[in-house]
Amino acid sequence: MSPLTRPGSSSSQVARALSLAAMAFETIKKKFKMLQRRSWKSTEVYAAATAITALDVGIVSFLRLPSGNLLVESFPLITNSIQGAGLVFAGDLVSQAVVKHLQGTKEFLLDWTRLAKASLVGVINVGLWPYYWYLAVETFLPAQAPTGFGLPVWLGEWGLLLVKIVLDSIINGSFSIFSSFSLWSLMDRDTVEQWKDKFRNSFMETWLMDWKSWPLYNILCFTIIPFRLRPMTSGIASMFWNAYVSHQSQRVNAHKE
Repeated sequence: MSPLTRPGSSSSQVARALSLAAMAFETIKKKFKMLQRRSWKSTEVYAAATAITALDVGIVSFLRLPSGNLLVESFPLITNSIQGAGLVFAGDLVSQAVVKHLQGTKEFLLDWTRLAKASLVGVINVGLWPYYWYLAVETFLPAQAPTGFGLPVWLGEWGLLLVKIVLDSIINGSFSIFSSFSLWSLMDRDTVEQWKDKFRNSFMETWLMDWKSWPLYNILCFTIIPFRLRPMTSGIASMFWNAYVSHQSQRVNAHKE
């Protein structure tokens, strides 16, 4: 027997590992095809979305490495990317279930293509971008209001908080909506005119809704929520917000069809 094929040799172990990986891939593919053909009830979808969210929060908030550090502290980009994809996936599950419920449909097929697209948007808009945005806020804006202007301390603190909230809606809100619309257009293979139509018809309405929806959360975010948890808490708050934005992004295409 050749040393290369002798049981226990490194090449034999590699071949066995590749064979097991191929079998696992085929099994996953079959299971996924079954999921695609499966009819879902709204309650089942809500339960799945809740479980995904709970798992996501548990990993980000409590999972520690042998060193004792939280996973999100040691690998913030990877952790936030995964949690962003998971939370937006869960949010889009809820969105699809709500739409079907309002239509009076008791059982329905999930739009897995849309879920995959939503997850990709979540990686960027809920996972990566908030991490760098909050890092920039912490870096360039003081944690406490500067003294020496003759103002009461409480007035300075509230003034600083107001600046952060306004900047969040102007910069963070605008970028998130712009990137969501653009990513959806890219994945839907929209023409340039369709992309422009989305902004003409939906951007301002969505941005104004951002001003109505996020200030209360931002008060908590910039006062009591630790920096390392802000991407996660923003992700949870974004679950339904991103479902709304994806609805706004898809609305123009739906009218055209």
